[in-house]
Amino acid sequence: MATLFFLLSGENPTLPSSEARAILEAEGFRYDVLEELTQLLRVEADPECVRRIASRSSLVRVCGLELFNCEADLGVILEEAGRTVFDPLIGEGETFAVRVRRVRGASPALSCMTLERKIGETILKRVSGAKVDLKEPEKTFFGILTDRRFVFGLKLAEIKPKEFVERSPRRRAFFHPVAMPAKLARCMVNLAQPRRGEVVLDPFCGTGSILLEAGLIGCRVLGFDVKRRMVEGTLKNLAWYGVNPVGVLVGDARCLPLISCKVDCVVTDPPYGVSATTLRLDPLVVYESFLSSIVDHLKRGRRICLAAPKTLRISEVGVALGLRHIESHFIYVHRRLTREVAVFERA
Repeated sequence: MATLFFLLSGENPTLPSSEARAILEAEGFRYDVLEELTQLLRVEADPECVRRIASRSSLVRVCGLELFNCEADLGVILEEAGRTVFDPLIGEGETFAVRVRRVRGASPALSCMTLERKIGETILKRVSGAKVDLKEPEKTFFGILTDRRFVFGLKLAEIKPKEFVERSPRRRAFFHPVAMPAKLARCMVNLAQPRRGEVVLDPFCGTGSILLEAGLIGCRVLGFDVKRRMVEGTLKNLAWYGVNPVGVLVGDARCLPLISCKVDCVVTDPPYGVSATTLRLDPLVVYESFLSSIVDHLKRGRRICLAAPKTLRISEVGVALGLRHIESHFIYVHRRLTREVAVFERA
């Protein structure tokens, strides 16, 4: 076990931290949350977990091994750096760089460049033969200024959002205006905590955003949509990215032809907007009938993650149907729509 830190995306106040914890739980890693700061999560966990976080997360930006954390004061920071043993982390002749990131304007009196230079000088003095390389360093030490604090350590992984941009709805083989962005779809899959090889069901698969992201982390995917055109579009999108589904079929989410089939997770974004298809039914009726019918197809103790308009109060709907409400997150879309991303567990 070691003290690790995760620099989180600032796109939502609660989703990034919950996604990181959900991945740790899905992958079977024991962990203790030490502290949550603005866009920063500190945990005690096996460093091996970083590899799985980096391969799955959409909202974690940097994973690091913490060396020290302290008050955001130049003198205190340099004193801590002077006490830190760097030798086990960087060998003689290895190159390194120091990078410092400021979160939401934290500690404006401190210069990131000054911190990088002075901490770099400290490392050079303490590690014989180490060399600075700002372009392609073998090791990168990473500091974060947030909430009047400074957290510093060795960067273990960096997750670049570029891959999610490359899978944005307009870049896929089949496009529809209601398609969910890749980043949110991946986050919702992670909140449901599937493991590699398990079956993830999306009963309102649309263009396949959720199935695509689940498939790319090694899950087996099964999807339904009431419109044949969407089913065909989903198959095109999955094939475009090399995901081979268990099946994508035309079907009504209120009465899926699953017979005795049990799935490991359900992740979905049922229709509710102007461009979506609800077959002229009240969206609340769609959600209630879907949730009441899907429960029997979900294994006990496993999760459902779905998105809904905040006005539907979907967490209350799920509880009324016998599901255990785990958590909810809210995403402002525009003046008339705030999404609730809710996670439930079948008792």
